[in-house]
Amino acid sequence: MPLTGIDLQGFPLFRGVGPDAVARLTRDCVVRTCQRGSILAQQDTDAEHVHLVLAGRVLLLAECENAGSTVIAAFEAGDILVAAAAILQMPYLVTATAATTSRIMAIPAERFRQALQTEHALTLAVLAIQAEHWRILVDHVRVLKLHRGLERLARFLVQSSPVDHGSTSFKLELDRKTIAALLGISPEFVSRGLQQLRQHGVRASGSLIHIDDVDRISRLYRPIERAAASETTH
Repeated sequence: MPLTGIDLQGFPLFRGVGPDAVARLTRDCVVRTCQRGSILAQQDTDAEHVHLVLAGRVLLLAECENAGSTVIAAFEAGDILVAAAAILQMPYLVTATAATTSRIMAIPAERFRQALQTEHALTLAVLAIQAEHWRILVDHVRVLKLHRGLERLARFLVQSSPVDHGSTSFKLELDRKTIAALLGISPEFVSRGLQQLRQHGVRASGSLIHIDDVDRISRLYRPIERAAASETTH
């Protein structure tokens, strides 16, 4: 699908970048509609493109021949994927796959690198995005090391909630197998954990989640995070 009718400057990658520079960077690029499970980038292959997620959700998977695969991170509309590999001219460390029907734009890696050398605003935007991704991955490691499985699940539900306080109902966009891989727990534990969280006001029916009090659920894991922050300051 051609790039007609898409306001690219509304995406974080292009904020502050002049329209002429955006046009040069995205010339002849097309938008690909990817169904769930479609592979966008394959681990250990050369990075030929930087992918911009226009809509949908994409998972980054780490794969091992003898141990299967696991979810490293999930990214949504506005994110760029595996840009570090393209910038460094190195192979992809992960596989990027569509978690939902998604719209993706692929920018040639060489063109992207050249634009970074001349477009100051683009360089700053990429730096900000990569810094945010670094924080996401550090936070992911921190949660895996500090929290028990039930606390990870509670935290995930709170982060998925459309509100920060009070009662809410919403639909999970990821299936339980994917959630389990993202949280480092088993799919069976996701089901058991949701049952355990019923006593804290959580009700689950398939992908539909109802939380009586978001603050109550957040208290299951926040004391641990405050304690960890306190330790790092002493």
